[in-house]
Amino acid sequence: MPAPKKPDEPLRIAVVADSPGAASEIARALRHLGHTVCSTSLGTRSARARVQAMCPEVVLLRTSPRAFDLASAFARAAPESGAALVVLTPGGSPQATELARRVGALMHLVEPVPAQALLAAAQVAVARAGDLRDLRAELTRRREAVSSRPAVERAKAILMERLGLSEEDAYRRLQLESRNRNRRLSETARHVIRADAVLRARQRAQRSEKPSAPWNPRLPGG
Repeated sequence: MPAPKKPDEPLRIAVVADSPGAASEIARALRHLGHTVCSTSLGTRSARARVQAMCPEVVLLRTSPRAFDLASAFARAAPESGAALVVLTPGGSPQATELARRVGALMHLVEPVPAQALLAAAQVAVARAGDLRDLRAELTRRREAVSSRPAVERAKAILMERLGLSEEDAYRRLQLESRNRNRRLSETARHVIRADAVLRARQRAQRSEKPSAPWNPRLPGG
């Protein structure tokens, strides 16, 4: 996970505008403030490829009403690259606000905007994008914990039965195995369940009084 940017750290900024002149002017002002900037026009075929090649931390999308449809289509490049998106429009019409909302902009600015204010907005957008990534990661972890709970509980029961462990020690054993093998807890739990199923099948197939081999949840190639 990327570390949060400090306010004085240079940003990688992609400036995309509905006219080459506007893109160049914005890019020039941001470069003067010490940031790495690439600029391109919405109308060029290579615009999206240039943005993706840069891997920017923020995309500044400047568009007038006549190019709203084109800007909306282009804005899909920002989420794909993981960049924060800032929309800049020459007017604060409801249509402009709706465009910013629809494309997932973290900031919407109305011109004229001084370069320092534009930079401040970009820095805030990058920070917000980081917060959103953290929230999504936490949500993913929580969903995984809920979905994997039955498997973890089953694996604990197997370890308690097979190895005579307490519930707490069985859980610690699962955690240790997960860390040692760089696996998710749910993957380790399913591994234990599969190993137990294989052993039970072997025991049923033996149909003999020979003692079975000591149980080991590590399968070949596991």
